[in-house]
Amino acid sequence: MRPTDESGERGGGEGGGRPSLSPRQAQILDLAATGLSDKEIAHRLHVTHRTVRTHFENLFRDHGIRNRSQAIAVWSGRRTAGRLRPADECPYPKPFPPNFTECPAFQATQMVTLDISHRPLGSVLTCRHLESRLVPNTDYRWYGACVIGDAEARRRWSNDVGPTRLHEISTLRQEVSALSGPYVQRLMELRVAAFQQGVAGPTDDMKIVVAQFMRDMTSLLQERRAVLDHLHLPLEACLRLVRLAVDRFVDQGLTETDWEVPDEVLRLFPDDVRSYFRPRRTSGGPPEPEPNDSPANGESIA
Repeated sequence: MRPTDESGERGGGEGGGRPSLSPRQAQILDLAATGLSDKEIAHRLHVTHRTVRTHFENLFRDHGIRNRSQAIAVWSGRRTAGRLRPADECPYPKPFPPNFTECPAFQATQMVTLDISHRPLGSVLTCRHLESRLVPNTDYRWYGACVIGDAEARRRWSNDVGPTRLHEISTLRQEVSALSGPYVQRLMELRVAAFQQGVAGPTDDMKIVVAQFMRDMTSLLQERRAVLDHLHLPLEACLRLVRLAVDRFVDQGLTETDWEVPDEVLRLFPDDVRSYFRPRRTSGGPPEPEPNDSPANGESIA
């Protein structure tokens, strides 16, 4: 893959004669590499979801690429070769491989991609700290930034939360994700059916699925009560976060991984784990307001 340069001329060099990327295709791959779904990319670029899917389908056909994950991996490797990275850019190839451990702050999150009919195509592994940012002094080039900051900031955050605790939280999140997967799949199917029927808001079937999900999740976390206590994660606070996440999914579908957690929920967690939900606090950037001042960004362990 070779993008056009900033003037719109086709790039030269090795591999001449093969199709080059258009500026829009390069933008889409830049954003996909930061962990955004097709729907989120469409929203960011002010185009339709169908347009994003069409660009991917053209990429697959023109470049002999099998799937979205391979397109991101190829593009990330070539995009970053030989250029100076922003200090906060995530330097690792995307999508992340299973059992990735190179980054001390890595927290795995599954991103589900949808087709033009809003049906799930599959999932790729991303990090909850990854977000898309514009390259300085440009209005169209994007890169995958770590919200924590540079390599030193990531080490500080990991040390602040505790490497052992991070590993144990990740293990617990994997159990939660394994339980959540079938329910998320079912809720996605119900959302598609509701969308096709022109129904807005949660349906009765969706409410039934959510109720069963919360019963099973409560049972799982109660069984892991000793682990939660060891990690200083209050059971009630974790259940409130899970409920927020599933309600948000039912209301909004698949959206950005970064979301607002109400202050009253954050106050349920002790200070020594609050930085887990507020990674920017230890990144060296501007301090965030305290929970009683304004909402904070965070993510469920689900």
